Amino acid sequence: MADIRLVRHRGSRLWLTMGILALIGVAIWASAFFVGDATAPDELPRVGAAANFGSVRAPILPVEAVPFNTVTPVQTRDLGRLVVVSGIVESGVAANSAWIRTTSGHRVLVRFEPAPGSELLSGVRPGANVSFHGYLQNIALAEFKQVVDSLNVRIPRPPPARKFGDMPAPGFARVDSLFIKEYYVSVRPEGVRPDTPQENAT
Repeated sequence: MADIRLVRHRGSRLWLTMGILALIGVAIWASAFFVGDATAPDELPRVGAAANFGSVRAPILPVEAVPFNTVTPVQTRDLGRLVVVSGIVESGVAANSAWIRTTSGHRVLVRFEPAPGSELLSGVRPGANVSFHGYLQNIALAEFKQVVDSLNVRIPRPPPARKFGDMPAPGFARVDSLFIKEYYVSVRPEGVRPDTPQENAT
């Protein structure tokens, strides 16, 4: 049978323990004078406009438009880039669109989205030199054919092959690469005349 004995220690550490806890509490209370009180109303996290992120956030840098010639041939990773399309208009404006021959010889569809006023497009006519700021977007081939048909634009077609499966001649492939059919440039109203003082001010 087990022998259990209860031995009472001499003296008591209750007051010592209470004193240590009291000192720890006083130290925590005093630390608020040096490191601040996280529960103070002024220290509580704020949301929305009260957060005042603008005072600590770096300023937003304006997007710089790159020349369209630097992104040709256009790839999927170029979608959404702001480009400068400079060249000659080869068609009239129809369906809020125009066919542009760039300075590098590429032909690209320019669409004005949303449709600007007629005064902004008064200078967009066949043979006119233009410079637009717009964003690269992709377009379905069926929609592309519909728009260029409205513009009365002829897209080169390969000559008839001698047999099925023959590839077009290298000369045609080189010319065909200048006609961009999978992408277009979306021009906002402020991008029709980007160099005007009013647009730069805004």
